[in-house]
Amino acid sequence: MEEKIVMMFHHNGAVVDIETPVNITANEFIYGMNSGFNLGIDIDNPDECFMRAENPVALIRGEKTLEELGLRDGSSVYVGEN
Repeated sequence: MEEKIVMMFHHNGAVVDIETPVNITANEFIYGMNSGFNLGIDIDNPDECFMRAENPVALIRGEKTLEELGLRDGSSVYVGEN
């Protein structure tokens, strides 16, 4: 059974609950969110290709899985200048 978490995604003043598997990498998560929400993140630019999290505080980027980053149910994910 694939383990999933539900996180709160904050973007442009809106908050959306998202369900995602914990065994995907941060880069896969960012790519999927960028595609699904048309975030405008330049995937090829490492200075732009990241998201932030609270509960726990984390920088979402690279090849670590969401589980390795410590993300869990109720974590908040932010993109841009939120």
